Amino acid sequence: MPNKDTAYTREGTIAHAMAEAMLLHLLSIDAEAVPDYADFMLSGGEVRVLHQINDCNEEKLDWKEMAETVYDNYVRLVYESYLGAKLEDPEAVLLIESKLQLAEFIPEGFGSSDAVLIYGTTLEVFDLKYGKGVKVEAEENAQMMCYALGAYCGQGEFYDIANVRMTIIQPRLRHESSWAMTAPDLLNWAHNKLKPAAEKAWKGEGEQTPGEHCRFCKVAAKCKALANYTLSVTEDKTEPGLMSLEEIAELLPHFATIKSWISSVEEFALEAALEGDTIPGYKVVEGRSVRKISNVAEAMARLEGNGIPAENYLKPAELKTITDLEKTLTKKGFKTILGDLVIKPEGKPTLVEEADPREPFSKAKNDFKDIIENL
Repeated sequence: MPNKDTAYTREGTIAHAMAEAMLLHLLSIDAEAVPDYADFMLSGGEVRVLHQINDCNEEKLDWKEMAETVYDNYVRLVYESYLGAKLEDPEAVLLIESKLQLAEFIPEGFGSSDAVLIYGTTLEVFDLKYGKGVKVEAEENAQMMCYALGAYCGQGEFYDIANVRMTIIQPRLRHESSWAMTAPDLLNWAHNKLKPAAEKAWKGEGEQTPGEHCRFCKVAAKCKALANYTLSVTEDKTEPGLMSLEEIAELLPHFATIKSWISSVEEFALEAALEGDTIPGYKVVEGRSVRKISNVAEAMARLEGNGIPAENYLKPAELKTITDLEKTLTKKGFKTILGDLVIKPEGKPTLVEEADPREPFSKAKNDFKDIIENL
């Protein structure tokens, strides 16, 4: 299936290109330390990302937010790792967007890695994930192992690599995850698991295994295995009566996959209908819309011309959001002027798995919070 170009993929492409340009700039000036974001941009960094700035403007994206987020939470981490590696091995190498060699294990396999760091007997691959929907862990992550394998079989073959490290960085989630394995273990996995599975997939063989990973699949909407999986989750819950909390707990882990599947089917059916295909029993209609003023400036001029008081048609001025104020004042300026006025209200109670590191929410403790604080 072809890749589907969306606003999210375009945003991710721009963010990757921006990260690449920033790292190449630091390498080109042989930076011995990572400057803060403002100094980096003033010292030629903004010129290096000018193309990405223009792309952001075309996509109506906030380029300043993207640039600062990518720099502080990805570029800094990668380049600091490189500087640390150079202390251990002066011949350390940082490669940006290097080609991966995967054809030996995956038919017509190709791609590029966001960043590869080689020092001593260690090879580390970094993967930038700019999305903010799902936290991804590096441990036993097959995608990351493919990246590491491709780098090992490419650039790594010129070095005596014994250990491989994989790091996923998600800037907008402030999430970083790393995992390491030996090079022999990686090659063993590649020969005994990856290669046989890839060959089966290339031939259209093998089993479809539905699960949480299906949310990223291009054919999820048409997959019978996924449909059977989602519909079978409640098969044994059809008897009369009410479910116990234990039975509800058994269902909860499946909901993310089910919701994603339902959305993908609905989107696919709508797109097919819009392209002229017939969906038995369904038709496309124009949805409800909300009235709006076509020319706001003209409307305001007419109201003013008719003597209507401004307070009757204009909303009162509102304080900008903290994020917008930080952009205007800089984070340091915001903290100096308004830092003591910032509070963090309690978040809405959310049901999560027990493994979640957050402290359990106590309704009783919350109800008596004011009394407890004054004790």
